[in-house]
Amino acid sequence: MTASSSTTPTSVRLAVVAALLSFAAGAGDAFAFVELGGVFTANMTGSLVLSGLTNRPGYGSLVSGAAVALAAFLIAVYVASRAAPKRPQAQWSRIRAVLVAVVALDLVVLILKSVSSTPGTALRLVMLAVSAAAMGSQTAAAKRAAGGSGVTTTFVTGTMTSLAQDAADGSTRHAVVRVGVVVMLFLGALTASWAMAIDARLGPAVAAVGTTAAIMAFPRTRGPAS
Repeated sequence: MTASSSTTPTSVRLAVVAALLSFAAGAGDAFAFVELGGVFTANMTGSLVLSGLTNRPGYGSLVSGAAVALAAFLIAVYVASRAAPKRPQAQWSRIRAVLVAVVALDLVVLILKSVSSTPGTALRLVMLAVSAAAMGSQTAAAKRAAGGSGVTTTFVTGTMTSLAQDAADGSTRHAVVRVGVVVMLFLGALTASWAMAIDARLGPAVAAVGTTAAIMAFPRTRGPAS
């Protein structure tokens, strides 16, 4: 069996996983921004830029929320990366377990939102921390699975940069999955926005559904050596 024939099914599955995780990230960010004080929990760059807008109303609340989200995101990336360590062959079962934890964290956010539709400062910060932990864990899992494709699922500026640079170099490798990830991030945010117009709790629910679908699409056996 040739390398291409043995790796193609896994590559297709991972492309689908990346797109679904990007959809979930878009939903999670939309919920956090709209319901948790204008802070992103997947796009840390965006939150850092917003933290520099000192004239924005409620600046103190924004900065505290962004700081909590950033800390939770980084801690989650570290913990998830330890849980699914880098290997010569991808440990799909470990990465899948991290994604199951992401779904659980999304459901915790949903439950906390159900406890209080208008959370006070303390509960809002807890929800931001949990949401950011979900996004950090997802980021780590996606990077473990992505290999050298240059695809990220919670911040797509890097993905778009890789796409444009490869196009400039005359390469279309990974172009389809990269475009798909960018489009799905938008669709995730759009879907969550529509859902939250019905019930705000549907924001994290959409994120959980996206990640659950990604788990179902995940390869069942270990990937090829990188």
